[in-house]
Formats: sequence, structure tokens, C-alpha cells
Amino acid sequence: MGMTKEERFRFDLAGFFVRPSILSEDEVAAITAQIDRIHHDVGSLPPEHRCVPGGPSSLLIDHPEVVDVLHELIGPHVRLESAISMWRTKGQAHSQGLHSGGPTQWDPLFGYRVQNGRVYPGMMRVVFELAAVGPDDGATQFLVGSHKSNFPVVPEHASLDPATASPFLASYACPAGSAIFFTESLAHAGPPWRGENPRIAVIHTHSHLISYEHASTHRSRQCDRLATA
Repeated sequence: MGMTKEERFRFDLAGFFVRPSILSEDEVAAITAQIDRIHHDVGSLPPEHRCVPGGPSSLLIDHPEVVDVLHELIGPHVRLESAISMWRTKGQAHSQGLHSGGPTQWDPLFGYRVQNGRVYPGMMRVVFELAAVGPDDGATQFLVGSHKSNFPVVPEHASLDPATASPFLASYACPAGSAIFFTESLAHAGPPWRGENPRIAVIHTHSHLISYEHASTHRSRQCDRLATA
């Protein structure tokens, strides 16, 4: 069915939007159990279940409420670039601070643009939150609008400290089994987790199939330069 008008408006305005509760309780339970064992007892899993998107998490590859968004934004030729799982306890954070945003939108394959009523977001990320996320828990944060900014993010807006955080920094709250969609061109960060229960999630990265050929050609040229240096 594609995106609703509200989702399209939110995505273009802010760079992200949430689809709540797209997974059933049984699906959430099965994937959560898999991720628990991946992070704490991986040897107890059969080899094909020891990382995502294998095992129970494989249903996320082509979930209909994700595919319809990706087809509208990227097109029918979608590539799953990567899939990772997360089990983050209180105080743990992503190793990288606020990143992306600003002039990264210039890249025709990985940037963000709108033309003739269609959004071209380049690379997309989908976060599947498998446990409920509260408004102050410390989920992924976004610098709203930075996916369309023509200037680099200035230090005054890059702090993740709640006391000095930018007024344009936003996050979300959602029930378990929700999906968060955002463009990689949006400045984003994984701040220290503040929830009492672990943050359990799967993160997919998607792009157009042609980006693989572009990246392979780029890597080949880099290797050629190194070989002749």
C-alpha cells in the first residue's frame, strides 16, 4: 500500500518516521530469544541462526510493512546491505557520536533529494525495536532536517548531553515490534541507553541495487591506486 500522506510528510520534514507494532508478540518473542543467545550463548544456536538475518530474524528481510516503504522510496531493486543485532544495557552507547547529515546529501546514490513528487533518500536504515522504548530511554536520536542541510553540523548542535542538546535533536518512543525508518543522510546517534531493561533491536541497511556496482567500482579504483602508489 506504500506510505501514508502523514508518513511521507514526516519523513521529508524530519528524515525519519515510526511504524508501531508491525510484528506480532510471537514474532517478537522468537527474534528476541535468538538475539539473546547470539549475544550471550551463541554456541547454543545452529550455525545458520548465529547472526541476523538468519533464523527467526529472517522474516524481517521481506516483511510487507517494510517492503512497501522501501519500494516507494528506493524502488523495486532493493539491496540489503547489512544486518546487525543489538543488546544494549544501561549506560552503553554507540561508539560513534552524531554522524551524517549536512552536505552528504550531495551524493546522487547515497544522498537525499525530492523531485517530481517523489522522494529519493539514497541509503535507508530500518530499526526493528524488539522491546518497548520509553521517551527518555535513549533510543536513536536524530538531528531533524539535517538530511536536507547544505552545511556541516556545527558543534553547538552535536552534543548528546541532555543539558546541552540541540533543540532540533529528536528521538521516539514505541511499543515492542515497531520499525523506525530513516535516511542515512540524516545526522543520527546512539546515545547512552538509560532504560532499566535492555535495548534489543535489529538494524537493516538498504540501498538501490546499483549502489553495489558503484561501491565495487570505487573499491576497485582504490585498489588500483594503492597498487601503483
